[in-house]
Amino acid sequence: MPGILDFTHYTTEMRKSLIDKIFFMDKLDEDAAAILDYGCADGVLVDFLAAIFPETAFVGYDQSPAMIEAAKARSAAPNAAFFSDFDAAMADLASRGIAPDRVGVNLSSLIHEVYSYGTPESIEAFWRDINGRGFRYITIRDMCCDQSAHRPALKEDVLKARRSCPAKQIEEFEACHGSLSDNYNLLHFLMKYRYLANWDRECAENYLPLTVEQFIGKLSGDYELIYFDHYVLPFLARVVRQDMDITIKDYTHVKLILRRKGL
Repeated sequence: MPGILDFTHYTTEMRKSLIDKIFFMDKLDEDAAAILDYGCADGVLVDFLAAIFPETAFVGYDQSPAMIEAAKARSAAPNAAFFSDFDAAMADLASRGIAPDRVGVNLSSLIHEVYSYGTPESIEAFWRDINGRGFRYITIRDMCCDQSAHRPALKEDVLKARRSCPAKQIEEFEACHGSLSDNYNLLHFLMKYRYLANWDRECAENYLPLTVEQFIGKLSGDYELIYFDHYVLPFLARVVRQDMDITIKDYTHVKLILRRKGL
């Protein structure tokens, strides 16, 4: 998979949806003593929340050492720590006397990357870590469509997309993911066509590896769903309408909060 060509552009784009990504903080109970941001990138979400909630411990984990170095360089929060090793992140929480049943693990725009860049073995290990560590909460915000989004796309929307974007860009997308004539693929393209600065990477990445039905099926039965929101990201709907005169008709993003049963 191609690397990130423009690191600054990549992290700036992630920050644009920051407010949407912190939806969970007012919905957790007082026994959630720590938040583990799994796939924290450059730590902007951790740093933002650590300043607002000084009594909560925040740990950022990302498998990219470069991202963790960037996170450490930008953060001065005393209640935030960053690791590129997951076991080290868990050990840090344990050293502070914080057991997993007092931790919320946050997966923000992450699961699609796990599927895009992982192997079958690493994907299985990821779900074991999330489902099996005994976290109090699992909070998720990611891109996700319904199974019903797999249907023929409206021909006028396909024509608008083809007229609005370079033919080479569409050819490259379709070679990776399939024809825009499938509505699911058209939605996928509309989510990523703007990211030209890192197009080789973004084109190859699968933003929609799971439908929402498959997504929920991956989560352990030890957890109960306490919050669910399936929606169109307002910024995405607005920019697609401005750029292509296409109205997105399917939900594109999902937010979930799951709490471990019996706690």
